Amino acid sequence: MMKKILVIDGTDEDVKKLSDAAKGYEISAVSSFDMNGMALSAVISIANTIDSRDVYSSGRLLRTAVIARDIAENLGWSSERCDNIYYVALLHDIGMIAVDDSILKKPARLMDLEYEAVKRHPAAGAEMLRNITILENLSDGALYHHERWDGSGYPKGLSGDEIPECARVLAIADAYDAMSSDRVYRSMLSHDKIINEFTRCAGSQFDPEMAEVFVFMLKGGYHVDPDIEQTTESRLRAAADGSRHLFTLKSDGADETEDGRDSLTGMFSRSYLNARVGKNITEQRSGALMMIAVTGFSALASSDPKTGDEVIGRFSERLRSYFREADILCRIDDDRFAVFVSGESGKGVIEKKAAMTADLIGDDEILCRHKDSIGTAIGISMCMEDGITFEELYGAAADALDAAIEQGGRYVFAGT
Repeated sequence: MMKKILVIDGTDEDVKKLSDAAKGYEISAVSSFDMNGMALSAVISIANTIDSRDVYSSGRLLRTAVIARDIAENLGWSSERCDNIYYVALLHDIGMIAVDDSILKKPARLMDLEYEAVKRHPAAGAEMLRNITILENLSDGALYHHERWDGSGYPKGLSGDEIPECARVLAIADAYDAMSSDRVYRSMLSHDKIINEFTRCAGSQFDPEMAEVFVFMLKGGYHVDPDIEQTTESRLRAAADGSRHLFTLKSDGADETEDGRDSLTGMFSRSYLNARVGKNITEQRSGALMMIAVTGFSALASSDPKTGDEVIGRFSERLRSYFREADILCRIDDDRFAVFVSGESGKGVIEKKAAMTADLIGDDEILCRHKDSIGTAIGISMCMEDGITFEELYGAAADALDAAIEQGGRYVFAGT
């Protein structure tokens, strides 16, 4: 049988030269990307095996991944970072493979030596993942997800901002899944009890700002089905297949100042939108959410970043002029904005605002120079008509925006 040699990141010329020199060997070139992809797929398979070790934890890693991604979206992270935290969450507990089944399934309080065995799983997981470089923060998620904001966690006893952001999100996602699903030692907690726990532990166990955002999500009705099936998650299937486009991840996105504002436009982020709109809906039960995309912006910014910044800066400036001070304007992604129009504005008033916004680029002397490469699409949802929680309102506006983009621009109301 012919022996095989793999040339990592080898060119066709490398393979030819080695083939000439190594008679009797089969020479194949494999990129480091593909090697990472194969390793990642193998580790995900192992993680799924761990996840199904007993009926009480089945599906836990997938639920945690979904929760972590949803938290990241509400924090205003870029889509790339949201995808990244999803995969990091899928693998963050890989070190549990080193923990004996008798400990994992024990229905009573763990003895000190048993608890010490469990506490070794973050370091074990980080070691397993440290050479897989295709995903950012992969080993950090494994190593630090049991650190606590006040420094009382393990394995390093880090506190506050010393703890990587991904691990702070995972701590919340892990805790929520633990509280909201049955365990071998107790039944799930009520929704109100979970809210109280996150409120109580903000600033001690959890990053206080992240916990505040998550509490707003919970008060808006957020939940994840405890019986979620892995086959319903296309992202997980993509991970198992090693899909290249989802693994080309960056941590880029709109930079923020210390007070949570986008540094380019001065607007607040998605997390602010969530908090303010959630409160507004709770108190007033009125208003409308407009989600606005500058279509074609990504291509423009990629080819000419300086012009991209000028376009977004000008667009946000004009957008402000169309709305009142009482309305909430946020930049939720590189090319997307959201405006919550507060009060009892009827659909006719909102439609006039949408029409003006849809024509913004063509009506502005500076932006009009780029009208052949960029455009505007708007999705609109009405409070009480399309949703009574922030998540419902946001989802309806996002679906309407997708429809508007598919139709080539302008605006679409949810449900039409």
